[in-house]
Amino acid sequence: MVGRVNARIVTLLMLPVLLAGARYAVQAADPAGAAPDESLHAAGYDATGSLQRPPDLDRWVYLGSSLGMSYNDTPFSLEHPGDFQVVLMEPGAYEYFKQHGRYADGSMFLLSFYEAERGVSIDRAGFVPGPRRSFEIHVLDRKRYAEGHAFFLFEEPTRQSSALPPGSPCIKCHVPNGAFDGTFAQFYPPIRERLGKSTGGAAPKPSTPATR
Repeated sequence: MVGRVNARIVTLLMLPVLLAGARYAVQAADPAGAAPDESLHAAGYDATGSLQRPPDLDRWVYLGSSLGMSYNDTPFSLEHPGDFQVVLMEPGAYEYFKQHGRYADGSMFLLSFYEAERGVSIDRAGFVPGPRRSFEIHVLDRKRYAEGHAFFLFEEPTRQSSALPPGSPCIKCHVPNGAFDGTFAQFYPPIRERLGKSTGGAAPKPSTPATR
């Protein structure tokens, strides 16, 4: 009986050491110290899997913008430059990326398309963003989607959207050409600077022509 009691006491005394060792093993495998299966839950879905329009888009973090950007060889026109494209990232996902240097499952990116306008107010040259025509949300989630990514297109004032089917042009373009984990980090200064990446002076060439 005394032997069993002593063994139990030794086990209890060693428990903190064992737990510390387990935490060290996790941190060794993951220098950021976060469990590899950690997920975010900002995305809201209905029973059919449609993504609900996030209510806090005005709080999302700015990543980058462009005017008339195209992934094909269409010449840029000064008279008709195309849309202003603005990319934002869900705040919780951005904070996770800053802390761990990677995207968590459930990370969301917003790409908005604004009409390009000129001669607005005191503008005498160049273009300014007009009304937002549409936007798309890119959800990165390896647990929820077999391809690890899903894209949802929203026309104003749509409140929910179904994911594009597997193998969509968005998937075929982002996965092979995105500089980091299926995202165009090469065009997002806050992301690429933290990763130590640069554009290299050349835009990526997608496997399929852009539809926009």
